[in-house]
Amino acid sequence: MARLRADVSFALVDAVIITMAYVAGLTARFADGIADSLDWWPGFWRVLPLIVIVHLVANVAFGNYGHVWEYASVGEALRVAAASAFAGILIVSTVFVAHNAFDLRQPIPISVVILGAMFTVVGTGVVRFRSRVFSFQRMVDQTTSMRALVVGTGRPAAVLARQALNLDPPLDIVGFVDIKDGTTVRRLVGRPVWSGVDRVPDLVRTYRIEQVIVATTAPRDMLNELVDSCSSIDVALRIVPDLNALLKGEVGGGIRNIELADLLPRPTVDTDMAPVARALEGRTILVTGAGGSIGSEIVRQCLSFADTTVIALDHDETHLHDCSPSWEGTGRPPRLEISDIRDVPALEQVFERHQPDVVFHAAAHKHVPILERCPEEAVKTNIVGTANVIEAAKRTHVERFVLISTDKAVDPSSVMGASKRVAEMLTQAAAQQADTGVYTAVRFGNVLWSRGSVVPTFMRQISDGGPVTITDPRMTRYFMTVPEAVQLVLQSAAMSHGGEVFVLDMGEAVRILDLANRLIRLSGLVPGRDIEIRSIGMRPGEKLQEVLSDGPLGPSDHPKISKAALGLPDAEMVDAEVHRLSKLATAGDRIEVEATLHGLARHGARRLMGDRDIPRSVAR
Repeated sequence: MARLRADVSFALVDAVIITMAYVAGLTARFADGIADSLDWWPGFWRVLPLIVIVHLVANVAFGNYGHVWEYASVGEALRVAAASAFAGILIVSTVFVAHNAFDLRQPIPISVVILGAMFTVVGTGVVRFRSRVFSFQRMVDQTTSMRALVVGTGRPAAVLARQALNLDPPLDIVGFVDIKDGTTVRRLVGRPVWSGVDRVPDLVRTYRIEQVIVATTAPRDMLNELVDSCSSIDVALRIVPDLNALLKGEVGGGIRNIELADLLPRPTVDTDMAPVARALEGRTILVTGAGGSIGSEIVRQCLSFADTTVIALDHDETHLHDCSPSWEGTGRPPRLEISDIRDVPALEQVFERHQPDVVFHAAAHKHVPILERCPEEAVKTNIVGTANVIEAAKRTHVERFVLISTDKAVDPSSVMGASKRVAEMLTQAAAQQADTGVYTAVRFGNVLWSRGSVVPTFMRQISDGGPVTITDPRMTRYFMTVPEAVQLVLQSAAMSHGGEVFVLDMGEAVRILDLANRLIRLSGLVPGRDIEIRSIGMRPGEKLQEVLSDGPLGPSDHPKISKAALGLPDAEMVDAEVHRLSKLATAGDRIEVEATLHGLARHGARRLMGDRDIPRSVAR
């Protein structure tokens, strides 16, 4: 009904334009002799309603109603002209036949009909297209193009349709799907518009669609619905990730396959990197654990800042080797150092050699089940190794030190989490002890596609034909992409005053069972039918739910970053307990190591400061 009202309104506007066009035509025809036109006006007024009706019927016949004219292209322009031309020819033919065959008086000069039809084209075109300039659409090469269905009916969808033939491979846009049910739009850039994402599977089958492309800002639940509904049909699901780039003229806007990150229940993080650039440009930056997922991305993003020198340190040469191609693509590859943070003399030599201004400490053991069996190794690397890096940073007067921490450090139930909590305490203690420099920690959850994490494990199991193994259907975790996490880490480094434990906004927690289902469906398979999901029970040290803080979170200068209200630990007691842990780890007393570690992480002596912010005097 709403569409009918809109079309009726458009038809009334057309009727006014047609009337004005033919009045203008008659006036222009007799501009030099107004008296000569007086004989024609009575007949003109009698036939004018028929002329208007003929034009409106022609518009309907040529499909000139039901469009989103803001995004119309050359096809619609040609239809507007064709409708007016057809109406003009029909009127001229009728007048000619009536006058010559039936000897009836000619009610209107044929030249007036021609002028009226021409003015009608101009008038209806101006109303529909305003100031748009159209380029002629090339014919689709059906032998090389792929049939595509576009989800979205806004400007990005229309722009994508116009660029379709310039893509590789070129696309034949069959039609559009409005994500809103009950849409009143019938056509867009000459293609049909259907209502509701739930119709996509039927449309794919009916029109032999090869690609479904999302070209709108779609809610995450809608994307999940689309993935689920298309899981049993052979069609590629793709998305335009950067609508602004598409609108600015970048062909295709970087179209890619729909990925797991697109389905997470959290918006993409958009970080202002200007403060980060001011803090890091022109600095020498050392990244430990540079061969890991987070460390390598820190290296990559730091290389983008002007006049920075980046030192990539890792104990594993293979990891550095594997990351080097992506770093070299920046044009300014980092300086590579093979060193172990547990080797104090070698570590001190690296610091003395490069004199870093900023240190991002990402080196750590992270796999929970393994560290449960080897707690002494967690102590040696995650705690003693961190203490070694901090001492080297103090000795060389580093300006900023940032520890990469984890949500598993909150009320830790695992050796890995406890070791990272103690590392946080070491960093806070350093903020009190260092003569110069700012020492801070950044805590976040899981990152997608990090080495050895759940996502690549699930993908390997899917590739092997299953089963996909989960520990518990109720288990949830926080997820973020590696680039997003690193952007916020850099942001935290730039705004730190010293002693804080920053917590990144990870959005909503995701059920691991839902994650497994999504990955199976993104692989074109159906959970339970093609791939079994099997629960194997929780492993030692694991929690059902992780949390990012066990206390209130305070605000920071960034909306996606908070500060955990942890208070400052007693620095001397932390140092003493870490020394004790180091001796126990060296002796290999696993039972005593684990007990002491958990005791320090959960109940270590602190000079608690309640919910107050850490004073600026800590950062000297």
